[in-house]
Amino acid sequence: MLSIGISISRNRIDAVALDGTGSAVRVAATAGRACTEPFGDAQDAAALAEQLRAALGGVAVPAAVITLPPPLTYLRPVTLPVADLERARTIHLAELEGSLPLEDGEILSDLLPGSPGAPGTFLAIAARRSFVERTAGAFRDAGLPVDRVVTDHIALLHLASRAGAPRDALLLGAFHDLLMLRTSGGGVTAARQFPAALADAPEEILSAAREATESGGDARVPVLLFGNPPALLAERIPGATVVPAPEGIEPAFLPAFGAALVPRQPGVSAGFSLRTSAEAVAEKERERRRLLVSSIAAGTAILLAVGALEFAVWAEGRKATVARALVRKEFTEAAPDVRNVVQAAAQIREKVASVRRQQKELGTDVPAPSEFLMRASQALPKGEIAVREASVEGARMRLGGDAGEAGLVEGYRAALAGVFGSAYSVTVQESTGSARGSSVRFTILVERKGDAGAS
Repeated sequence: MLSIGISISRNRIDAVALDGTGSAVRVAATAGRACTEPFGDAQDAAALAEQLRAALGGVAVPAAVITLPPPLTYLRPVTLPVADLERARTIHLAELEGSLPLEDGEILSDLLPGSPGAPGTFLAIAARRSFVERTAGAFRDAGLPVDRVVTDHIALLHLASRAGAPRDALLLGAFHDLLMLRTSGGGVTAARQFPAALADAPEEILSAAREATESGGDARVPVLLFGNPPALLAERIPGATVVPAPEGIEPAFLPAFGAALVPRQPGVSAGFSLRTSAEAVAEKERERRRLLVSSIAAGTAILLAVGALEFAVWAEGRKATVARALVRKEFTEAAPDVRNVVQAAAQIREKVASVRRQQKELGTDVPAPSEFLMRASQALPKGEIAVREASVEGARMRLGGDAGEAGLVEGYRAALAGVFGSAYSVTVQESTGSARGSSVRFTILVERKGDAGAS
């Protein structure tokens, strides 16, 4: 098995190719190039790809994992109302909007799980969408496909896993820049990143390290240093261990080495990817909705066909004989499981009742998701209110968003109740001030009466 990792820094791009499986992994090739401009361009990508292909001797090159350095990434701890990582990935962007020095449409982000003892906590790592897409496109144009884009934080986690680091530890990566991760129970509870220039006056780094290593009382977690840490830093962190680089790898190539480990250690970073993971979750949800709509459409088609047969039965006068024959023929085709057609009209009504019972059991006797969303849109009041999230499942719809004041939330709830009618209940599940304090975050649940509490 061949895997490729590519690291990008301000002055260099490097690549490492690993071959083999399990503990028999070896370095198959390395390649490196000084950037012609900060963080490289299409010319650098093409030159590195050619150099890597030559080093591999013409072997087919698999899709690569690219890792971005701290200067290109943004860290934000987030707390969400869900503990499931996949669901958190679909909603966490709302927490980042307005909190990063990026336009909302330029935010490309994914999550790492936080401490197992604090459900709903995550570490968001974001980058500029245009840079990620441009970089991935440059390597694809150079004949080197890209499997995913990660960051040096992810590469550090995989290096630590390969080195056998304990699940509770402080990891310090001294690559081109400095980054720090505090892990606990397999999750990331704290993260910092520093420019390399701070290594000459490391008081801030040392203070952050002391705070992160304190696990209660006088106990401290182990500290593992990767890369080429400044001697002053290594000496002043109590109990720090410098992890030697793998054989055949210079410290500057460690981020690329860690990136090449990503497809070999799928559980270490929980599938983190700035390019694919969130989109995969969204596509999975879209597919589920397509299946639901298809089942609703199929049930509707049966009802329409049977309804047409009932209409034929009621045909009057001289068409009655022809209608009865048509009913028998069409009913036999629409309901081949009914082998003995005696009283077609009565049997049709029983068939319709049976189909409706099946629809209710399957949860498909409800308006289509598009109709739910159309009604929700019609009910929106005038004012500073926006729906950020909407999910439809069976006879239930959950809406989440922001409003300028609590009165708008109640107004929206009342309007929804009017649109959906007495068969549905509409309740405000959440109405709290946002993290930024400039609006009210709300969650409204619309569900058919009698289905409340169902899951």
